[in-house]
Amino acid sequence: MILELQNIGVKFKSGDSFINVLNDVNFSINKGESVSLVGPSGTGKSTLLQVSALLEKPTSGEVVVHGKRTSDLSDDERTKIRRENIGFVYQFHNLLPEFSALENVMIPSLINNTPREIAKQKALDLLDKVDMSHRANHNSKTLSGGEQQRIAIARALANDPDIIIADEPTGNLDPTNAEIIFNLFLSLVKNNGASLFMATHNIEFAKRLDRLVAISNGTINN
Repeated sequence: MILELQNIGVKFKSGDSFINVLNDVNFSINKGESVSLVGPSGTGKSTLLQVSALLEKPTSGEVVVHGKRTSDLSDDERTKIRRENIGFVYQFHNLLPEFSALENVMIPSLINNTPREIAKQKALDLLDKVDMSHRANHNSKTLSGGEQQRIAIARALANDPDIIIADEPTGNLDPTNAEIIFNLFLSLVKNNGASLFMATHNIEFAKRLDRLVAISNGTINN
């Protein structure tokens, strides 16, 4: 089992009261499995993904990655697990605009203390996989939305993650680019042997993954 959420709860303070975003969520993903997460806006999808990726700490419950409990780990220890095991794709790609496509993909490897030349070659290989090698030296802000999202996917794969977590990665793309990106995910997951956890509003995409889970009022229906 790659990822397990045990009795996860998340609440935020609003004035003198609290807003419950996630309520007693129990969920797991196995190695090589692709899972879609669906539900209306505002039901906690992004929060669930960020908790799963160790980007946000739950108010209660436990996130287990590769059998390792993470609730009592330091920030540095959580960052290490995230860096080595998890690739996160943001809805709005979050590329660094001052860097080229190649540099954006290299950054995770460099942070992971990979020698620069090795990080560069790995990034070039990944850009080739996402059919973006011809744009390697272009500044990221000059790329189209679809191109930037492909760069973001390549970046998420830079450290060979065991699980890719993607937050509406096709939500802001036209149908043609959305299909290209989705098929790219399927092929990369299949070829790399990683797991995929993807939130999407596209029910057709959701049905094409191994398993579909729905979230409503902060609770998951497996």
